[in-house]
Amino acid sequence: MGSMSYNSYEDLLGNKPIDEPRRMRVICIGAGVSGILTAIRFPREIPNLDLVVYEKNSDVGGTWLENCYPGVRCDIPSAGYQFTFEDNPAWTEFYASGEEIQAYWTRTARKYGVYKYCQFNHRFEGARWNEMQGQWEVTLHNNVTGQPVIDTADFVISATGLLNRREYPKIPGLETFTGPKMHTARWDSNIELENKRIALIGAGSTGIQILPSIQPIVQRVDHYVRGQNWISPLGIGGEELIRRKNQTGNFKHSPEELWEFRHTPGTYHAFRHRIEGDINQAPYAVFTDHPAQEALHALTLQSMKAKLESKPRVAEALTPQWPVGCKRLTPGPGYLEACCKSNVDYINTPIKSIGPDSIETADGTIRETDVIICATGFNVTRTGGPQWIGRGGATLDTVWNPDPVAYISLFPPEMPNMFIYFGPNGGPLTGSTMHMLEWSCEYMIKTIQKCQREYIRSISASKRAITGFQDHCEKFFDRTVFMKECPSWFKRGQAKGRQVTSWPGSGVHARQALLNPRWEDFDYEYLDSVADIPLGWMGNGMTVAQVQGTKTTDYLDPPIVPQYAAVEQDSSSNGNGIC
Repeated sequence: MGSMSYNSYEDLLGNKPIDEPRRMRVICIGAGVSGILTAIRFPREIPNLDLVVYEKNSDVGGTWLENCYPGVRCDIPSAGYQFTFEDNPAWTEFYASGEEIQAYWTRTARKYGVYKYCQFNHRFEGARWNEMQGQWEVTLHNNVTGQPVIDTADFVISATGLLNRREYPKIPGLETFTGPKMHTARWDSNIELENKRIALIGAGSTGIQILPSIQPIVQRVDHYVRGQNWISPLGIGGEELIRRKNQTGNFKHSPEELWEFRHTPGTYHAFRHRIEGDINQAPYAVFTDHPAQEALHALTLQSMKAKLESKPRVAEALTPQWPVGCKRLTPGPGYLEACCKSNVDYINTPIKSIGPDSIETADGTIRETDVIICATGFNVTRTGGPQWIGRGGATLDTVWNPDPVAYISLFPPEMPNMFIYFGPNGGPLTGSTMHMLEWSCEYMIKTIQKCQREYIRSISASKRAITGFQDHCEKFFDRTVFMKECPSWFKRGQAKGRQVTSWPGSGVHARQALLNPRWEDFDYEYLDSVADIPLGWMGNGMTVAQVQGTKTTDYLDPPIVPQYAAVEQDSSSNGNGIC
């Protein structure tokens, strides 16, 4: 039985079984990890669904498709950087390379039939809430035809992530440089680096990964660093490194261990439990003056001093005054060692200007260079991009001034029927972001199912709920090192301000908060057919099974654990990415 259209309460009472869901159209913007997850879970758990995933690139993967610079990898152990329902016992390294991670996402997308929901080469340009229709009107640009595309949906999901608007440094003369120059998020593998003089601008997580990867092959690296950074001796989940007495910051799984993972029942499952137990630890180290914070600070400082012993000037310039964790902590295997190499010049003097073949710093020194690499990150302000226009003409930029807020990170103000993956305060303090996305996805599914079931036209978080979550975050983070003065993407690149990136607690804490939605925290509008009598969704007193004459005793069956069946699919028509 398909979803029917009802013109009156009498139609509902006469024709609608109580469990017949409304037909819903959902648009997801972005086919990165969140978009892949949406295209797997939504069709399997939401009946009567029309879903389309629009993506500006030519393939899935998002960040892992776009970032293919030398040394790119995740600082979460591979065993914790995968979907809960899709184990990969074949990860070759403890901290997997970007290439291997992207291969996992494309393989998973093919396995579960994601590609059939994707419209590639469509750049999102904006969305407007139509109050009369109770729908979103989404505007896109077809990169292939050059034509505008307009689509409508009952619900819209922003799955574009936070690291997608690359940012070049604002340095006078950058455009006059005649040699090759590139941003790390638009890596050009055709540019020759061997035996070249390289200017590496930036020492965030990207610059920290690139330096040890290119240092052995280039003639010289002028590493221009604007600020300071704590370089952790251990990555997230580093307890496994300690257990294995590994000092390199990463390791390859042996052929024997990989064989065990694949062929001995329970081996990989037990390994994954152990690793995720490590990364799910309580976030004590972020609390100001907590013994765990003091121990981490002492360990990190000792490690940095030891590794930079031959370059005390670099140690002095690099070591921050703020506590460890105020700014995103990066493990950076090999980075400090690379800074000590004879062909690396660590430069913390500000850049004055860039010429056709050189860079001049504020002290008047001019250094000739062949290639400029901008490891300068992304715009993390969450504002200034494509416009979202919600209820009453309110824009997302307006309601997010001065700070971006969203109820439980998913529901921004004045934006009915809109979800955001990794919205404000949507990243776990400890634990895997992948799992946080899964728990967010489950919440979205429950919300849409409720609107289908009860013929709800629009749902939005109440002002009281949004303010309450915002106040809770503020009180929580006041006790943490994030509120110390340091430039951080946690605070949208500012030294001072609110922590608007992390969830107020661990990932498993977020799971508990998201398991059971508080429906009393929302405002509702009902479809005209049930607006006057909200319980009209109860319908004609029967179920779909009774109307169809099918099985009505499903309550006697054992509980069903969701299993996501694989789908054979040909994705050969899709592009091979941008790198």
